[in-house]
Amino acid sequence: MSEQRLTIRDVAARAGVSRAAVSLAFNNKPGVSEATRARIIEVARAMGWEPNRSARALNKQGTGTIGLAISRPARQLGLEPFYMEFISGLESVVSDHSGGLLLRLVKSLDEEIELQRHWWRSGQIAGSVLVDFREHDPRVPVLSQLGLPAVAVAHPSLMGPFTSLWTDDTTAVTEAVRYLAALGHRSIARVGGTAELGHSVIRGAAFGAAVADLGLPEGRQLATDFSGDAGARATRSLLAWDDSQLCKLTHPTLSAMSHDIHAFGADVARSLYEVLAGGRVAAHQVPTPALTPRGSTGPPPGRE
Repeated sequence: MSEQRLTIRDVAARAGVSRAAVSLAFNNKPGVSEATRARIIEVARAMGWEPNRSARALNKQGTGTIGLAISRPARQLGLEPFYMEFISGLESVVSDHSGGLLLRLVKSLDEEIELQRHWWRSGQIAGSVLVDFREHDPRVPVLSQLGLPAVAVAHPSLMGPFTSLWTDDTTAVTEAVRYLAALGHRSIARVGGTAELGHSVIRGAAFGAAVADLGLPEGRQLATDFSGDAGARATRSLLAWDDSQLCKLTHPTLSAMSHDIHAFGADVARSLYEVLAGGRVAAHQVPTPALTPRGSTGPPPGRE
């Protein structure tokens, strides 16, 4: 293979790292260990490859920048405390890598696939955070074939070849149902997110199993778009999934499943940068949400 035909892809393949890792090494950017940086440079020199100065100038902007596409309407996203905290966690790590977060709201998974393809091929991002997985998600085969470095926020059963970080939704749902049953509630319903989302499927199955195990009547499950208007309007006790400051400002205060969403986002970003540096990041479960009882839950009438 002649020197003119050598590309960054060839160097990455020979060194056993991603193209982003080669770029980080040659631009002396954080994100790769000194040992990995030295190995990449040694491999490149042995192959007779040097980065093109013009290409380095053009691609420098994308080095360290990660992408996040979310399929939600902008107004709806603004009502979700989860994503506000999660993005804050991502940013806390991105800034340490002199990078940036490229955020885009999309209308469909097809639109996201095209967007991710454009980001990656144009050098705007080094990798992506993938969220809101579906069963048999169409992004998995397309983006993995594209070679896009990514970390998935999803249960391992949903994410294909990507490194995944996830919460134990089954345990959390079971704890919530048992808590309400212990208060004396016999008719328990679950108001969840869009039915096609993978985590909604997992939580729904866990809810049905928990209700059955306790010998309660079959609980009704409603799929919504996460907005307040779509929530249950008449309940004896109300328990939210994601805790936030808003839960403390309602009257009565809202019981919720609490977990450190900011830390979750930071963990995802760190894992992605490790992937970009050529590391092998194991899929791992983050701390399980824990119940925080407040004023919105209590015994049914006659059981106080």
